[in-house]
Amino acid sequence: MTETRPAPAVPVPADRPGGIRPEIQALRALAVVLVLLFHLWETRVPSGYVGVDVFFVISGFLITAQLLREIERTGSIRLAEFWARRIRRLLPAAFVVILVTILAVVIVLPRDAWAPSLIESAASALYVENWASLLRHLGFLPWVDYPLPVEHFWTLSVEEQFYLVWPLLLLAAIGLAARGGTQSGSGVKPVLVLVVCALVVSFLYSAWLTAQHPLHAARSTPSVVWEFAAGGLLALAPGLSELRLTARTAAIVHHVASWTGLILIVGTALASELLLHPAPAAVLPVVGTVLFIWAGSRRSWLSPTGYGALPPVQFVGDVSYGIYLWHQPIYVLVLLSTGENVRSVGALAVVAAAILLGWLSKRFIEDPFRTSSLWKPLGRTYGFAVGGVLLIAAIAGAGILLVA
Repeated sequence: MTETRPAPAVPVPADRPGGIRPEIQALRALAVVLVLLFHLWETRVPSGYVGVDVFFVISGFLITAQLLREIERTGSIRLAEFWARRIRRLLPAAFVVILVTILAVVIVLPRDAWAPSLIESAASALYVENWASLLRHLGFLPWVDYPLPVEHFWTLSVEEQFYLVWPLLLLAAIGLAARGGTQSGSGVKPVLVLVVCALVVSFLYSAWLTAQHPLHAARSTPSVVWEFAAGGLLALAPGLSELRLTARTAAIVHHVASWTGLILIVGTALASELLLHPAPAAVLPVVGTVLFIWAGSRRSWLSPTGYGALPPVQFVGDVSYGIYLWHQPIYVLVLLSTGENVRSVGALAVVAAAILLGWLSKRFIEDPFRTSSLWKPLGRTYGFAVGGVLLIAAIAGAGILLVA
């Protein structure tokens, strides 16, 4: 008699209490390490920036799964509550980094070097830094030929814009299906059509724009939506554990898929600079991430997820958001104040500082704002209030210093 495994429920987002998925935490750890290595040891990991592509797929998967679960439960999406949760989860730590960076710029850099960093800080607070960086490249904002402390917020800006638009598109798909008399039951079919269309259209646009302006393609939200959509498609697809496979076959499929996914991600990161990124070069890490998540987690020495479940890896994945937030201000301010890139021991010190600050952010900023019972009665009103106060503080601080 063959042994089959029961089908699980819709995947639980990894950042929800009690729903942590070890393979996703391991991917987060890998992604942030690749970005760190790219910034600090670029010659060793010339395409480590594909860690950002990994983050995009993870976000598309988790957010689509969360929204799909709500659609199946209620038939709709409570937009205000969704956005309030995103604010509580992401903005407090991000705005602390922005405010600390503004202060550090004023202390560390000469006055004539303030403007570009302060403009970028204001754009980052508004979550439009990706567009600000493109305007700078096109000559509409002050041009600099060196990195800026919060320039890495372009990725966070893209994600926030995705969080703003994606649930609206899902609601529109469900609404059109209902008006057309389509009986879609749980609402999965119209969402599936939307996700596939978004993936195809965005990828084709991305391929065209990459051939014309690679930087514009990398930082333009419409040209990377296909990476989020790939994660969204995964959320709609049957997982490995939902397939009626024998235990032996399921184990083989898991090992092949997870190792293939890991090789695609790491292999792409180690390749020489990808000239056609994000399309089609990002297909490799995107497919790799999809395979790794789809395969699920197994605690076996034959599986990469067995090593990914080790406490140090899970810790880095858990604090990866904070590490990503802090690493660039640290190394860029060192570069701008000394005129030299950090090397060897200095680079290791930057990594250590980013990990420490990432943990402190998680422990004392992210978790209290996200889960504390003190704020729960205030609900979504509190979330929007927090976002508004932090936004005003960051914009006002940057603006005052710019005109001072």
